[in-house]
Formats: sequence, structure tokens, C-alpha cells
Amino acid sequence: MKSDFTKRQVFIGTEKDVTRAVFFKSHDQIKGYSINEPVLDPAAQCPRGNYLISEMVDIESEWRTFVFNGELVGLQNYLGNCTVFPDVNEIQKMIHAFEDASIAYTLDVGVGPRGTFILEAHDFFSCGLYGFSKDNVLPVMFSSWMYHYINQKRSEGLG
Repeated sequence: MKSDFTKRQVFIGTEKDVTRAVFFKSHDQIKGYSINEPVLDPAAQCPRGNYLISEMVDIESEWRTFVFNGELVGLQNYLGNCTVFPDVNEIQKMIHAFEDASIAYTLDVGVGPRGTFILEAHDFFSCGLYGFSKDNVLPVMFSSWMYHYINQKRSEGLG
């Protein structure tokens, strides 16, 4: 989440750091609590925990990139104006800079006045496909991710 790629302030904090004009998402659990609209009373609305916190930013279109073995294999529009296309060269830079990336993941990017920027990344196990349907890649992405995840948990003594 380098600022060159996020094009906004993004940090890890607690519910005490959440303010009215931010996007925040649980950093403690996958698919945990998140909200992407102004919060009236952060202290009352946010469960205790750690959050990925981001300043709000104008977004004209949102795209999901599909990455396998460090290569961009798909790009799908999922919100906003589908004619406002992201800078694919910038996406390639983001992918190559992601040092601890999973074997298969999605990278959500936004396009707006600040250009193309990272919104968030997801491991490839419960992400929406938004029309991505490469039959020769999709099953391999999922099974490869699962294989690497299980082996990682085993090596950590958790499986």
C-alpha cells in the first residue's frame, strides 16, 4: 500500500482513529466489519479492533484485476463508468511491487482525478468475479491459492 499507488493516506489504526471522512475495513479478520460512507459517530458505530483506514477519494470507475503468478490475467469493471479505463501500465507496476503477494489474488483499483490507484487487495478464495471467466485460468488460480494456503498453515503449525 505504497502512497505512490494508493494516491491517498492509508494506515492501520484502531476504532479510535476512525473519523467521519474515511473508509475503513477490519484488519483483524477477512470479510470483517467495513464501511465506505461518512460515519456520524465513529465511537458508537465501530467495534473494537484494528482497521485499514483510508481517506475518502473521488472514484469515477472501479476495476478488479485478477493476478496469477505475478501476471495480470484479467480486468473487469465492477462499479462506475466502464468507459473510464485504468492505466494498465500503472497496474503492472503495482503488481510487480507487491512483494508478499499470494500466488493468486485480486487487486481492486479505482480511476478518478488522481489517476489509477489501489483500493484494496484480496486473496483468491472468496472474491467476486464480476464476469471474469477464463476457463483455462480460473480453476488453476483457485486450486493453486488453496494449495499454497494449506501448505503455509501447515508450516506455521496451524493445520
